[in-house]
Amino acid sequence: MPTPAAYPLELFGLLARPAALRGPLTLTPSIAVSEEYNDNIFQDNKRREYDFITTFTPSLMLVVNRPSYQASAGYSFGADIYARESQFDNALDRQNFVASGLYRAAPGLTLTGSDAFALNRNTDLTALQSSSVGRQESWSNTVSAGAAWQVTARNDLTLGASYSVLRFLGTGASTNTGTSGGTSRSTGVDSDTYGFQSSFGHAFTPRLHGTVGYNFTYINLTQNQEDSKTHSPSVGLSYQFTPTLTGAVSGGPAITEAGSKTFISPSGSTSLTQVLQFGSVGVQYNRAVSVAGGFGGTNDTQTASATLTVTTLRPGLVAVFSPAYIESSSVDNRQGSTQVDVKTVTLSLGVTYQVARFTTLFAGYSFLHQRTGSVAAAQHDVDQNRVRFGLQFGYPINFD
Repeated sequence: MPTPAAYPLELFGLLARPAALRGPLTLTPSIAVSEEYNDNIFQDNKRREYDFITTFTPSLMLVVNRPSYQASAGYSFGADIYARESQFDNALDRQNFVASGLYRAAPGLTLTGSDAFALNRNTDLTALQSSSVGRQESWSNTVSAGAAWQVTARNDLTLGASYSVLRFLGTGASTNTGTSGGTSRSTGVDSDTYGFQSSFGHAFTPRLHGTVGYNFTYINLTQNQEDSKTHSPSVGLSYQFTPTLTGAVSGGPAITEAGSKTFISPSGSTSLTQVLQFGSVGVQYNRAVSVAGGFGGTNDTQTASATLTVTTLRPGLVAVFSPAYIESSSVDNRQGSTQVDVKTVTLSLGVTYQVARFTTLFAGYSFLHQRTGSVAAAQHDVDQNRVRFGLQFGYPINFD
């Protein structure tokens, strides 16, 4: 399932079940108007300019709820009007599509699937690792499918596959200005990431659950960067401290083959999740081999994050707060012209509140702080704040 961060404010309605949803299928067309303040529209500290952006956003949400299967999907696109940089006005400046679903194929067997698509000029919003290579049109899409099988009362098997694509269109905004006054151009690195995940679990007690797993990742890169294959065996444990508090930890080596070289690095994850009366809160740490957004590369990536989701505090209110720290560095520290060393801090806050049957207020704040190390081949530092608020009108159509 896509993370809450993948949902734009106009599609927050998919994170909770509004009271207006009645029957097995609900289709909700809507239109929103919003105002945004962006203090670094080029996502480049060497060319920092602010602007006010008015956006008109049509969207469509679909929710299906049946005893044996559930699905939700939403699509939105934004037409942007800039107050200062009118040359950036665009009728399709941002697009998002998110979908998820599950199907109970048989007793003990559940199939799942999800998709998350994003197109934006802010390259941190299309990269899974939230890294930015400046203002440039880019898009990403992540598709995943999985199966969970309860083999016996104590044993279970989980299989999954995923595919992520990241593309950069045209040329990016400059990070350096020449002495002649001209503007140089740069572009992000396109990438395709293929993944396979598997784990076999055993319940030692009603609270203690152990797993052994194997993950495989294949990364395909452009701009003369080497492709790579990573094998990640792992062992893990999860423990239910209380009916609402669960912790999990897993780890093992990540064995990466890039060209004629082999590298071994640690990999693993740990999480703590608390279900609350009004939502949930969780903290996570993950270490794995991945690309670094538009910087590309085969990297040892560490992510520490937290997520607070509020969905049932009061009817019509949905809020998501999510800070994160991401650090990516090349598994090969002698890559020279393709060396990656980037550290990113992000913070996002989104709130929507249904003030009337067909009317929703929304507001959001996002913060981006990025620094590239001295050994990085591409130097790109960013500090950016975005504040956005708006009004959405939607009409739910229920089908029996």
